[in-house]
Amino acid sequence: MQLSKIRIKNYRLLIDAELEVDPKTTLIVGRNNTAKTSCFSCIGNVLEGNSISFNDYPLLRREDFYTKIALFMEKKLPYEDLCSQIEVTSIDFLVDYSLEDPDDNLGALSPFIIDVDVDTTTALIRAEYRLKTDEKTLWSLLESSYYKDGTFSSNEEAHNIIADNFGKLFGLTVYAINPNNLEDKQVKSPKELHDLFPFYFIPAERVLGEDDTHNSSLGSLISSFFDMSEADLDPDVAEEIKRLRTLVEKANKDVQKQSDEILSAVVNSSIGFGYPNIEELKLGVITQLSIDDQIKNQTKLSYISGTANESLPSSHNGLGYKNLIKMEFLLAAFAKDVEKRGVACVPLLFIEEPESHMHPQMQTAFATYLEKFLGKLSTVQIQTFLTSHSAHIANTMEFAKVRYAQKSNAGVIYKNLNTFARADPENVDFIRKYLTLTKCDLFFADKAIFVEGASERLLLPDMIEKCETAGVFGSCKYPLSAQYYALIEIGGAYAHKFIPFIDFLGVPCLILTDLDSVADRVGESGKVVKKSVSRRVSLRLPLRSLAVQLAGTALTFGSAYGVVLWAGYASNIAQLALAIPAGAAVYAASLLIGDRNWFRLLKKR
Repeated sequence: MQLSKIRIKNYRLLIDAELEVDPKTTLIVGRNNTAKTSCFSCIGNVLEGNSISFNDYPLLRREDFYTKIALFMEKKLPYEDLCSQIEVTSIDFLVDYSLEDPDDNLGALSPFIIDVDVDTTTALIRAEYRLKTDEKTLWSLLESSYYKDGTFSSNEEAHNIIADNFGKLFGLTVYAINPNNLEDKQVKSPKELHDLFPFYFIPAERVLGEDDTHNSSLGSLISSFFDMSEADLDPDVAEEIKRLRTLVEKANKDVQKQSDEILSAVVNSSIGFGYPNIEELKLGVITQLSIDDQIKNQTKLSYISGTANESLPSSHNGLGYKNLIKMEFLLAAFAKDVEKRGVACVPLLFIEEPESHMHPQMQTAFATYLEKFLGKLSTVQIQTFLTSHSAHIANTMEFAKVRYAQKSNAGVIYKNLNTFARADPENVDFIRKYLTLTKCDLFFADKAIFVEGASERLLLPDMIEKCETAGVFGSCKYPLSAQYYALIEIGGAYAHKFIPFIDFLGVPCLILTDLDSVADRVGESGKVVKKSVSRRVSLRLPLRSLAVQLAGTALTFGSAYGVVLWAGYASNIAQLALAIPAGAAVYAASLLIGDRNWFRLLKKR
């Protein structure tokens, strides 16, 4: 069984967001502040049974929320209607068990299957933060802020009281819902939900060191070996752990006996103050030593030279390796916890920005090996969720595993790239091949600029800078150079293939191209076709004249670009063929770059 879909409503920027979940790994990409971490936070709060604060309630819903509370306090809205009309924070989990044998024990999922139809192979679970306080308590809490001298008034004080008490007013309720009849539902306990979804979150801010100031991830893993029964241990390590425990127990007894004798002798040698005397019992000392606690708490990671057998502390290793090793231990500990549950469940693993401190090749290796690594750790299928700003990780993942977080004024939604693949099969093969490392920047950009070739890609940033310096773009608050734009070279013949994909992502886009010279040519079938005309042009102009012309064409190009950029705010795709100014500028510049006489002229001057 596996989690197939998550739907989150009214949590921060997630007004109504649906996330389709891959059976193994789901990668969420998108620019900053697109609710990637919020998704993890909402799921974590629900599965851990935590309350939520008013800061988690979306800004877009607050005005309506205040209005309905005010209507209730003004006695214009009954309490029952208030409870039903408030937009609450909720999350739906859709679990697919179609691959399970009908006679199999569904374990922790069983309490949530309330439909007796044998053909139903999905379970729907909803967790809501509903208004839990009764009418009288709510009225007593807010009365003094809404009524002054017996007169009703809605004010900021009432809003502050609501915000301060939000976690007390709203409580978590879990439902099992019949997927064939949404009105048919049963209340379940948060513990039953927790047992179904073992949850582990590895945040981006990871404590990388294995020092005395923080809990050691290595120590935590070793502690789990000591605390687990031998039957729960992996067969590969069970025998070794058994030997270690035997040695520790024997050492505990030996050290205990010797320490008792030594310390008792020290105490008795200090007798001279009249007690104890011959009539009293002899003094002794019992020391409670626990070597296994020392092993758990004092075991640290070190790095050993293979030739000299010398060791160094973990603080001497690079941050990238420490980050990777830290995650390996955390994943191993989570896998052990999942294995020892011994009941059918759906483990969920969330890793936030795993690329932290890793160089590009290490990021690629991590994304490639993650599923295989988890498969070695646990026989239970662990569904993993990743968030990332790494083009290397995005480029490594299969197209069907990527979800793009798109933000608009109505909130954030998650787009499944596989949906685009199914809707536009003619272009998807090309897009998959073309989304190489540099093109994956598209997933993290505020807007995109597509250019034809290398000349435009090299010249455009300099042209944008010159145009801004010359004031061509006007007094815009956020100049283009201060925005996150992706400059992508796609070749003149392929811009049209990217338009459906850009439309799907919803990224404002500018496509710059030129008009090549063409001439009529007679084809093999006798049909007249248009063919581009290629000819070499050599420019030998004085340096000052060339500089003036290049600056002029750059200024013209910038002016036209500014108009297109402005138009891009109103439409999703802005395509313009700058045949005379831009085409001439870029073509002339490319000739200048390629003409050896131009470089000879620069050298002489």
